[in-house]
Amino acid sequence: MAEKYFNEGWFGKHPAFYEFASFFISPVRRRGVKMMGNKPINILDLATGTGAHAYELAKVGHQVTGVDLDERMLKKAKLKITKENGLQFMQGDGTKLAYRDATFDAATISFAMHDVPAEIGISILLEAKRVIKKDGFIVVVDYNHLKGSIGAKILYPIALLYETPNYKPFVRKTLDYYLQKAGLQTIEKKTFLGAVQFTKLKSRV
Repeated sequence: MAEKYFNEGWFGKHPAFYEFASFFISPVRRRGVKMMGNKPINILDLATGTGAHAYELAKVGHQVTGVDLDERMLKKAKLKITKENGLQFMQGDGTKLAYRDATFDAATISFAMHDVPAEIGISILLEAKRVIKKDGFIVVVDYNHLKGSIGAKILYPIALLYETPNYKPFVRKTLDYYLQKAGLQTIEKKTFLGAVQFTKLKSRV
């Protein structure tokens, strides 16, 4: 199991501030939640961090399991668990998940792909594809690419101040590079102010 932790950006080193910042981007996360549909399903939230995205999913009735490597982040995530929302959080490596094939209806990866090197990001997508059902899907929420996006270009120099070294190559390669390598097909894509992208994916047939 490749258990190297890659979120070495400023927020990754300060979980409390990451949690505080998550409050302000909750409207963005809710846009990603809408892409999951109205029917309650069983979702795996990869690189869940402090569980902010998992929490938003659970609030609308989805059954959610969050997985992350960082115990510090997971301690804060577990504070969001209630009897009503049924959230579950597990420590684990997104490149080698401890779940059987076709366990979940869908998977989400929110603001995490830019934290890891390309080869790790591709491995995470392949594992997400493995553990979802044949008719399942994956939703990725992350920074948008710079090509033709004024919002992304404005955010880019600001994000460089606090993001990991992997952020720069991620936005320059574009998410499409990762999807092509993982054999995933985009079925829906939206953006928020051109700076954040919401991409719904399925396995190529």
